[in-house]
Amino acid sequence: MVNNMQKALIKKELNSVVKTKSFFTDYLLLPLIFAVIFPVGGVLMIVLMDSSAAEFEQLMNTMMITLPAGGEDFAIVSILINNIFPIFFLMIPPLIVTAMAAASFTGEKERRTLETLLYSPMSLREIFNAKVIAILLVGSLVTIISFLTMTVLVGGIVWLLLGELFIPGLIWLAVILLVSPAFAFLGIIVQVRISAKAQRSEEAYQKGGMLVLPLVLLIVGQFTGVLLLSAWMFVGLGVVLGLAGWLLMRMAFRKFTYEELLR
Repeated sequence: MVNNMQKALIKKELNSVVKTKSFFTDYLLLPLIFAVIFPVGGVLMIVLMDSSAAEFEQLMNTMMITLPAGGEDFAIVSILINNIFPIFFLMIPPLIVTAMAAASFTGEKERRTLETLLYSPMSLREIFNAKVIAILLVGSLVTIISFLTMTVLVGGIVWLLLGELFIPGLIWLAVILLVSPAFAFLGIIVQVRISAKAQRSEEAYQKGGMLVLPLVLLIVGQFTGVLLLSAWMFVGLGVVLGLAGWLLMRMAFRKFTYEELLR
């Protein structure tokens, strides 16, 4: 359960996100690219340029995806959104939470408010948990809004230009409801732990940048046909990431002390 003091800290963390000078670049630019520009641009290219199946044949063969006979535009759009873009969409949560988590404790040090926070009636565990919850809320909210925005825009374009009703496939349920929050949670634990040791936000942010490396490898594996993720594989990935985050949180907190934060 979250007590009133933790709720106040969570509210303070959320307010700091909105008031940050780099709010657009840290929290809006990447979702705009991955949830709007890429999918909408891809759909418009397929529909308006009258792309044929032959233009996608090599890529689809590499990814072991079979195009329908004739390569209808609607079928190609469905393959593009449901088979290719989910893995790109997973870039949003870690990149969003990294910016906020990097400043979770280093920001307190830079603003000289860390001592005040540590002298509050909250325990270290309550402070740690409140910051993790606040960051996870931001990451989850941005991800859900990004997905809904993409769905509305792509669905509207497909309806206007092709006269078809587009509904995202079931694979998106696993991505949005399981893999995305699990990966964000894992990234938050790692980044908050780094932030506790670092002296400046820039230092913590740079060290946490390696969090996106596994996603880069997944993207490479997807396009080379080495690793093709189905809906059930996404479910399994989400479960593994969630368990890894839970175990890492237990391990990380064992070394989480007042002395480490204040030095």
